[in-house]
Amino acid sequence: MSRYQYIRKCYKLISDIFKSEGKANKAAAVASNTTTSALKNSLHEIQTELLRSQIGSKWSVIDAIYATRAAQILPRQCPLCAHNAPDQFFPKMQSYCIFGGGDLLRHLCPKCNLVFGPDKMFDLTSLGLAEEYTWHYKAYREGDSTESEIRTFHKLEPSKNGTYLNYGAGNWSNTMQILRSQGWNVYAYEPHDSASFCDKYDWVIDTKQRLSEISFDGIFSNNVLEHLRNPVQELHHMSTLLNKNGTMAHATPCYEYLYEYTRFHLFFFAGKSKDLLLEKAGLQLVDELIDGSYHCRVAKPFCYGTGV
Repeated sequence: MSRYQYIRKCYKLISDIFKSEGKANKAAAVASNTTTSALKNSLHEIQTELLRSQIGSKWSVIDAIYATRAAQILPRQCPLCAHNAPDQFFPKMQSYCIFGGGDLLRHLCPKCNLVFGPDKMFDLTSLGLAEEYTWHYKAYREGDSTESEIRTFHKLEPSKNGTYLNYGAGNWSNTMQILRSQGWNVYAYEPHDSASFCDKYDWVIDTKQRLSEISFDGIFSNNVLEHLRNPVQELHHMSTLLNKNGTMAHATPCYEYLYEYTRFHLFFFAGKSKDLLLEKAGLQLVDELIDGSYHCRVAKPFCYGTGV
């Protein structure tokens, strides 16, 4: 349905509401409520369409600006291994964002195999990136990741006496409610207001200050690492939150070059880069599970790791 048709539909619904005013019988009241609900749904559809159009237009302009830079020969540095070389020695990986984010041009590090980019996302300030997520969640919905999150949690081999953290929990799954109803002492860390929980539970943490006040026996995440602006620093920070012998489990299909069709995936830890990521963060791999696109790596700080 076109935007014009949406507007015409809303106009008709509004007219119907006014026509139904003054009718006192129950049938008219029910019809009015139904019409009001339909109007709200139509207005929400229009708002979503307009938001998506606005997002797409913004990134079309940004892409046009970045296209003028393409001809420039610039030095490039891998954000993981710090390999330096002229831009043309970093193979280009091209895709397109299905969420209105336009062209996606990433680069492959020839030394450690990390795929990183696009530059236009790295060039955003922290506030600018947070705003991108805010607008994204107003226009699009995430899929339910409950099954994968719970699977990742159990890779920690948890104990009912332990304390655990779902890092980057979001509000698009029932993971926390299910685990806590089963008696697990699990907290959720979600710093983005747009992705946080509607209800204010005491087990939801939204600042690193509060996060630093608790220590955990295990930390897990699902589809988070690829979103982090500074994954090495974030993983190192997580390790400081662990109790002695604490464990981390991080699952993402982006340990390979998969699900590249969104601008929010900043890193793909292909090849050697997945091991280098742990090494740079002071972590040691202790277990790994690959099952189709589900890929989970379990690690401990070097001083506690046993290797595999």
